[in-house]
Amino acid sequence: MPQTTAQPTSPAGAAPFSRLSRQGQILGPAQAGLTYGSLWTPTLKPVGGYLRYLDLTVSMVGQTSTGPSVLTQDGPYDIIQNFFLRDPYGQPIIQADGFSLNLINFYSGQRGMLGFGNDIGALPSFITPVLTTGAQPFTFSLDIPLEMDSSGYCSLASMNAASQPQVQLQLNPVGSVYTTAPTTPGTATMDINEPFWMAPVDNPQIAPPDVGSSGQWSVTRAQTLISSSAFQRIVLPRVGTFIHTLVLVLRDTGTAPANLRVESFPSTDLSLWVDGVPIFFEYLSERRDTLYHQFGAYSFNPVTAAAGKGPAGVTAYSFRESVQSAVSTADTYDLLLPTTPATLLEVAGTWGTFTGTGQLYTITGELFPVSGIPYTHLAA
Repeated sequence: MPQTTAQPTSPAGAAPFSRLSRQGQILGPAQAGLTYGSLWTPTLKPVGGYLRYLDLTVSMVGQTSTGPSVLTQDGPYDIIQNFFLRDPYGQPIIQADGFSLNLINFYSGQRGMLGFGNDIGALPSFITPVLTTGAQPFTFSLDIPLEMDSSGYCSLASMNAASQPQVQLQLNPVGSVYTTAPTTPGTATMDINEPFWMAPVDNPQIAPPDVGSSGQWSVTRAQTLISSSAFQRIVLPRVGTFIHTLVLVLRDTGTAPANLRVESFPSTDLSLWVDGVPIFFEYLSERRDTLYHQFGAYSFNPVTAAAGKGPAGVTAYSFRESVQSAVSTADTYDLLLPTTPATLLEVAGTWGTFTGTGQLYTITGELFPVSGIPYTHLAA
């Protein structure tokens, strides 16, 4: 029988969505010739199913220099000043700069695990920036995560061409990407491809579990500046739902250039507090060991750092280890951190030294379940 008239082979709920569906990918919007500092507002294509993630590739072409160039500390990822993804109703899903997207790929557990697939610089598509005299191309590919696990949970419906998720991508000027700029700045080619779950042919009314739930990411800045060698409790402002990941980036306001990442986290009394109660109290070295167990490296920088190390000024907390210590899409969400708008979430300790003052940025991974609790055996 034609697919348009086939009857469902089984009642809804008889089999999981991921068994009845199939995975696919379409080529999404692409744009060449984007100059430093430009704005790109592509239109995503409907996929006839549910978006799993967006595959964003950035390629720099036509760039030359008569002398060596020098990237900023966050380069080349900071060519993206801001990436903004909203759902069809205008609700923000992802709001992050390029370097933060790089860290989201590594620490989210939504793409790859244990140093396989989550390290952007280790992917075959990564072309290390050329900084010597002559042509200076580079290429990197970022996954913009949507689904939380292999069941399709939190994947984003994309079936109506008139009501699509909205993307806005702002590029940084060349002086924000290089401390010593190339003689002739190039242009960027951007591609966004769209992996998705297909609507099941035999039972198209079946959707991913708890459809409409949303896994979101945002970058916020703590309001309180940090003094050198002082004990301070710094409030993390993003609360109100289930938190699955916290990535902390520490910068120094007094460096030249300003806001360089610095390794000045509390070394002997690093702590995470919830409503005045410390839930983690540890040495910084213990936090690094934990991150190594969870991700195969405690932090990373594919351009300059040794395996398993660097960059300065980044640490993280993951609450996605309900099933295994290695953070991946295998998680039942039992250990997520529940918060309300009234929750007081703080990171504290005796901080290191700064040239000026310390400024803490938080990349927060949040889960907004439609049913009120995460999709897990707890729903039974």
